[in-house]
Amino acid sequence: MSLHCVNYEGSKRFSVMKSKCLVLVFVLSVCGLLLLYRREILVGWLLVTKHCPSCDLRGARLIGADLQEANLQAANLSAANLSEANLQGSNLTAATLEQTDLSLSNLTHANLVSANLNRANLSGGSLIKTDLQNATLKQSNLLFADLEGANLSDVDLRQVELYGANLLNTTLTGTLLPERLLQEGRQPKKKEPILDFNTQ
Repeated sequence: MSLHCVNYEGSKRFSVMKSKCLVLVFVLSVCGLLLLYRREILVGWLLVTKHCPSCDLRGARLIGADLQEANLQAANLSAANLSEANLQGSNLTAATLEQTDLSLSNLTHANLVSANLNRANLSGGSLIKTDLQNATLKQSNLLFADLEGANLSDVDLRQVELYGANLLNTTLTGTLLPERLLQEGRQPKKKEPILDFNTQ
């Protein structure tokens, strides 16, 4: 085989390899952009469909968003900003809302069973008849929150800020209350159910 043929074959292989590399770089670039904007894509999808169970929405900005009756079961909304959002009747069962800003949000009739709300900010929020059974609320902020008729069964409230919160008609079966309330000998109001305090 002549030197010319060898150079031609080598040049052809190099050209094919160069084309493959360019395709690979293009594909990786597209994948990188998709990963970069994945959260924004999911946020857009959620706002349009109100359906995003198990979605990774960490750090998402959803201030004042209309998410009434949205399905966010098992979604990860850690450190997201949902202040003033409308989450009335939404499904947040087993959702992760750690360090999430839910201040002044509307969670009326929402399902937060087994949700992680550790260090979440729920101050001034409406949680009327919200189901919070078995949710975790360690070091969360419920200042002036409206919890009338909410289900707080089996919830540990000992490290929760409850100053000014409305607990009228709440279900507190098996609930662990802050030491301050226990020392004050808090009695249920006439319209409230009998409380079952587990202080162990």
